[in-house]
Amino acid sequence: MAHNMQGMDTDQARSTAHAMDSHAAVVGDVCARLLARVQGTSWIGADKDRIAADIGQHFVPNAHAACEDIKQQAAYLIAKADQQDAISS
Repeated sequence: MAHNMQGMDTDQARSTAHAMDSHAAVVGDVCARLLARVQGTSWIGADKDRIAADIGQHFVPNAHAACEDIKQQAAYLIAKADQQDAISS
């Protein structure tokens, strides 16, 4: 690729989009394992309940929302790459 290229490098855009999807999936898996680990501890008491509730009610939903945003941006990037390829051919 030339350094003075204008427009989208569609192969790179698709590669980036696939990496975004992959990383978002990893974050989702980590969140699920974290919540399960906290909920599965033998520790009992108000502190555990508060931490488990905070993770389950705030952290995990926020992380999942961020993952969905990343996936939507990846889909947008792929659509733009497809559009660029269609215009360029």
